[in-house]
Amino acid sequence: MSERVLALHHLPVELLYEIHLFALSPALPLTCKHLHAVFKFAPTTIHAEYLLRSYQAAIAQSAEARARGLVSYALRFPICSRNVLEAIFRSPECPSTPPHQATVLPRRLFRHLAPRDEPGQPQWTDDDEPLPFLRFLYDHPRVPRIFIDSYDGYALTRAVYAGFTPLIRFLLSKGASPECKGSLPVTVAIRRKNLPLVRMLIERDYHDSAVVDGPRPKKRRRLGGDGALGIQSKGGRDTSSGGSTSPLSGSCKRRKLGDRVAVNSDMLKMAVKCDARDIVEYFMKEKGCVPDMQTVLMMS
Repeated sequence: MSERVLALHHLPVELLYEIHLFALSPALPLTCKHLHAVFKFAPTTIHAEYLLRSYQAAIAQSAEARARGLVSYALRFPICSRNVLEAIFRSPECPSTPPHQATVLPRRLFRHLAPRDEPGQPQWTDDDEPLPFLRFLYDHPRVPRIFIDSYDGYALTRAVYAGFTPLIRFLLSKGASPECKGSLPVTVAIRRKNLPLVRMLIERDYHDSAVVDGPRPKKRRRLGGDGALGIQSKGGRDTSSGGSTSPLSGSCKRRKLGDRVAVNSDMLKMAVKCDARDIVEYFMKEKGCVPDMQTVLMMS
């Protein structure tokens, strides 16, 4: 038995690739370090062909794999990178995508996200994975529409847990819902005691009308048509024009969008338990959330 294993180690890598494509066994690269290194650093075309053949074998045995589609199936594998997906789409064996299919985002893309709250740790940027890979998936014409709330909003919940603000903004812009799994992303943000993050999840126009990572820009005064300074009042009207609001004057207020999530007493209770006083004040004064008797006793 040991001689057979030794002979397998001495086979050329090209022959090992053929064995791997014939066996289609995910356990083969895990048998030893040598085979793991050989298949991990295999050419992109080998990875693409392996995923294509695995998908063909899967749809022959399960209707669920056919319903999910090739991209959703391939994304489950760690070897599925941007270059591998492009090689799959270039392959003549790549099947066409039905218009009704949706791409499921696997949990593996977000499982590694962790908070960077310790001093000296780099802050999250737009170049940190999986954000560039997600942009590639959304921009590629052959990737079916993406179900952004896959696995009960796992992507948004994990991004909130890590404090990955650029990823949170991206997911929200693509329609991710903070209401998934009983508004778990909002609960996680409350536990982090991060009021800007809570507001970003709740208010649709918060990330557009306010600067989370910096100070709010100062408003500039505009000259009125009669030579006087047209100073806007709190109601958004121009006092120099007799209090009327004209579409041409530039003083019309932008229509406020509705919230993504309705603040409830459970969220307020969680904020009280975490001693997040700014969040408690935000829920009660700005969102009009009324605490229940148990929360009132906790506050007193």
